[in-house]
Amino acid sequence: MLMQDYFMKNPTYPPHLFRRRYRMSRSLFVKIVQACEENCQYFTQRKNVVGLKGFSAYQKISAAMRVI
Repeated sequence: MLMQDYFMKNPTYPPHLFRRRYRMSRSLFVKIVQACEENCQYFTQRKNVVGLKGFSAYQKISAAMRVI
């Protein structure tokens, strides 16, 4: 739902709601996600033992931002 709500070509919510929720622009958030994926293996999406995809980098960064 996160990708559909904020990051698709035609997102469910407009950019001003993204900015209100995350306190930054969407482009900055995408740059942070890309940098984290490149520099830390934790933030890459991997398959678990059963073969199902785990959480995406966007979900992990979003959760980390909420904790901070």
